[in-house]
Amino acid sequence: MNSTFKTLSLAALVLACGQAAASDLRMLTSYTTTSAYTREVAERYIDMVESASDGEISFNLSGPDVVPPFEQLEPVSAGVFDVLYTHGAYHTNTTGVGAAMDSVFVDPAKVRESGLWNFIDGHYNELGIKLLAIVPLGSSGFQYVLKEPIEGSPSLEGRRLRGSPSYSSVTQGMGGTPVLMSSGDVYSALDRNVIDGAAWGLNGVKDLGWYEVADYFTKPTFGQTYTYLLMSLNKFEALPEGEQTALLEQGQALETEIVPILDQLAVDEWAALEELGMQATHFAPEDAERLDALVTEGIWQLGLEKSPEAVARMREIAEQHGMTP
Repeated sequence: MNSTFKTLSLAALVLACGQAAASDLRMLTSYTTTSAYTREVAERYIDMVESASDGEISFNLSGPDVVPPFEQLEPVSAGVFDVLYTHGAYHTNTTGVGAAMDSVFVDPAKVRESGLWNFIDGHYNELGIKLLAIVPLGSSGFQYVLKEPIEGSPSLEGRRLRGSPSYSSVTQGMGGTPVLMSSGDVYSALDRNVIDGAAWGLNGVKDLGWYEVADYFTKPTFGQTYTYLLMSLNKFEALPEGEQTALLEQGQALETEIVPILDQLAVDEWAALEELGMQATHFAPEDAERLDALVTEGIWQLGLEKSPEAVARMREIAEQHGMTP
């Protein structure tokens, strides 16, 4: 009995030590846990890291129902949560650097080679945050979902349109009124005619069910957009070196592989939305020509208003390397 007891105790101790050595990271996503971006980006990253670390790193994922998107950066910086998947527009009250990245052409290798990635990492380090990845959401960025088709110019005149700060320059430039709203509130706002449409990326309209309350998506698409994988700096620095390496290497791999995946998903989604009754509606030609310039300059200005010195340096790097119009 004594020997058996000792053997069982030793086994329990070994198991307990093994469990303590593994890192179970508390992760937030700014998108609903069923959305395309959570599924295709956040969960893909989780799978990649868990595989690369042989299960030494695991994640416990929570969505915006736990912490609203515009309030998520602080609890990660403070270490209440460990990792955050988000867009920079959701924390412009803290810094404009994250949102300003949407003015940079999609080229993950060049973002790193130019020094821009390291500059952004250093900026977030000052906020208690470690940058894990800057993830482009495909080769093109934005569209609108509208209740009524475009029939003239300015193309969005008189419409109230959901958006984050990233979209405000285009909405206003096209005659619309921006309404700051998280994605989870859009369906009911469209259904109750509180808004006339919503600015969004190229994936996830179907998952969000907006086709049930809006009949049109806009063409052409415009701009580019990036999301971020961020981590509490204190938590990152407390991890073993091998786990730090896994998190960073898989972040870099995700940046590279995700663009064609999301591009194809966008094409597939438009086809599915058409089968569900949605139609494309086109910006007036004179407006379509201005879309990229409006969104790019508007995002740079948003960043400069929030973090003038840091975003000015970002823009300088991007212009020196031909990474922005």
